[in-house]
Amino acid sequence: MSRLGDRALTRRRFSGGGYVDGRPSTPTHADTTFMGSVQPMKGKDRQVLPEGLRQRDGRKIYCDRGTLQVDDQDDGTLADQVLVDGRAYSVVHVDSDHPLIEHDHVLIVRAQEGS
Repeated sequence: MSRLGDRALTRRRFSGGGYVDGRPSTPTHADTTFMGSVQPMKGKDRQVLPEGLRQRDGRKIYCDRGTLQVDDQDDGTLADQVLVDGRAYSVVHVDSDHPLIEHDHVLIVRAQEGS
């Protein structure tokens, strides 16, 4: 089922990185295209974000379940990035609790220049 405003977006998924000769190595990434609907982030969406992320440039995306992931400190998984209009945004929240519609509600914020 198609969502209103669906368009092709790019997901950038990073490897966990690691250490080479005792120094942290730069994670590599792989880009994949997926379909999603990008919407502006409203005030109620920002309330679920930590204080340091609420003021940053943000969007929300509706996409198929399991398409995007946040970071996981337990297994070293890094958060995905989504390229929207040539700008990189980091995935900071994924919500898939809607009981009737099979989609994820994903919050993204503008990635720091160094990431």
